Amino acid sequence: MPEPTRRGPYAKGVERRRQILEEALAAYAESDSSGPSLRSIAARVGLSERGLLHYFPARDELLVAILAERDAADRATFDPDGPLDDLSAVTAHSAETPGLVRLFLEMSAAAPDPEHAAHGFFTRRYRELRELVARKFRRSAPESSEVDAEFAARILIAASDGLQAQWLLDPSIDLADDLGRLAKILASAPRRRT
Repeated sequence: MPEPTRRGPYAKGVERRRQILEEALAAYAESDSSGPSLRSIAARVGLSERGLLHYFPARDELLVAILAERDAADRATFDPDGPLDDLSAVTAHSAETPGLVRLFLEMSAAAPDPEHAAHGFFTRRYRELRELVARKFRRSAPESSEVDAEFAARILIAASDGLQAQWLLDPSIDLADDLGRLAKILASAPRRRT
């Protein structure tokens, strides 16, 4: 007896997911650091909270999908081959959506659990981001420099995450300026001698 074929997602369902994620990003952009409720996101697309979750396997899957959508929107406006200074623009953009910053921090704190919906997303995200930022450090370093691009990328990303947490508690912190200054310092940090 032949194996039954699995059907892929219906175009209508794919479009509805896209609409939900688009409206979720808009809701986060309009919210304070507490972020919007799932109920308010559902209302924006004419669904109940339960109806909203019909399109995602679980609540955390929806929240991770929102972060992935935010990253995709950032990538669309970000030149991966541009100068190191471009990173400040992404950070400044993050500061416009404190609810997404909080969601990011909450999901990244849960991500070490291999069973959590955020685990795979953050594992891939950090690996790809380290590679991208290291490439930017290598490109921005003078020819004679022996900058440790991988080290600089890890430290800059860690500082970015930590500064975002501090910024939620004290919005007077200038995220873009602090990270830009740190990037300049790291760009001149020599490779560790062994």
